[in-house]
Formats: sequence, C-alpha cells, structure tokens
Amino acid sequence: MSIKSSQLVAMLMIGSTFVLGGCGVGAAEDETDGEETTSLATTQQAIYSGWTPYTSEEYAPISCDGGSLISAVQCSGSNCDNIRIYCQPAGGVRGNSYWTTYFSEEGTNYRYCNYGAWVTGIACSGSYCDNISLQCSYMSNFSEKNCYWTGWMSEENGGYLGFGSGYYAVGVQCGGGNCDNKRYYVCQP
Repeated sequence: MSIKSSQLVAMLMIGSTFVLGGCGVGAAEDETDGEETTSLATTQQAIYSGWTPYTSEEYAPISCDGGSLISAVQCSGSNCDNIRIYCQPAGGVRGNSYWTTYFSEEGTNYRYCNYGAWVTGIACSGSYCDNISLQCSYMSNFSEKNCYWTGWMSEENGGYLGFGSGYYAVGVQCGGGNCDNKRYYVCQP
C-alpha cells in the first residue's frame, strides 16, 4: 500500500486536531461561585513563555514555563496596578519552586529568592496590586553572578523595564504608595 505525501500530511493534520482538541482555547475553567480565593495553592495559575497576560489582585498569578526566567517587566494602570512579565528561555531545568510571603512598601519592602533560585512568577493582593508575592524556582546548573539593582519602574516613566541581555530577576523591591514603584535585583546565571 502506497501513501502519497499529500495524503500523509492530511492524516497528520487530522490526527493532531484530535490530540490537541482539548487544549488551550475553549478548555474548561474552574469556577469559584463568587468565593474569593486567597491561597496561592488553590488559585489557578497561568504558565507562559514570552509575554504573559497582565496580573493584578483580581487575576490569577502568572508564571514562566519550566525553562524560562524573567528578563523584562511591564506595568499599566494607576499605581502600576497591572503587571506582566517576559519569560525568556534560559537553558536551565527548573527544580522545586516556592512562593515568598507578600510584601509592599510598608515594613520590609523587598524579597529575594534563596541562593540558586530565580523569580519565575508574580502574584498580587490588595488594591492596585499593593502586595506582591514572588514565585522562586531553583534552576539546575545556575548560580548568580554580576548582580545589580535596576532603576525604578512605574507607569509614570513608561511602565517598561528590560534587564539587559542575559540578566534575570532574583529579587524585587517596592516603593511609593501601593507598591507603585518597583525595582528588580537581577543577575546573570
């Protein structure tokens, strides 16, 4: 039996439709029946490579996929209310992850990931994303070098901050009301 290449391509396309049919757009979402979820462990989380959608206190946490780290951030809205991250493939393999406690400009206004862990996600709570929590993930064969604090970012100064080629976030600091201004501690692996 001989199959022409055009028939083979058609068969592969039809087969992939059945395999991928339940993924992505149109997939069922969890409903909370109006209950507000406060635990990160029970919040549905979006995982991405490239630019994520924006997150804020009313949206699910955002996170990079397994091999990506945060290389840029962007915010919009009053007090930098909405935040999104750029997840760039970094060549590492992700190990265990954990979430930091929430922080803002009041009290201890910064968080670092433990040595060997990198920021891979962000969650918000409070008005205007006043309190943030960082997802920290250990990456195999990565150690920190050439670290520095970036300048401050907010929507008033354009709302975009790139870390530079090969630099990824390992910490964040809040300043201004509702954590309006943020700067990032970034390192090369």
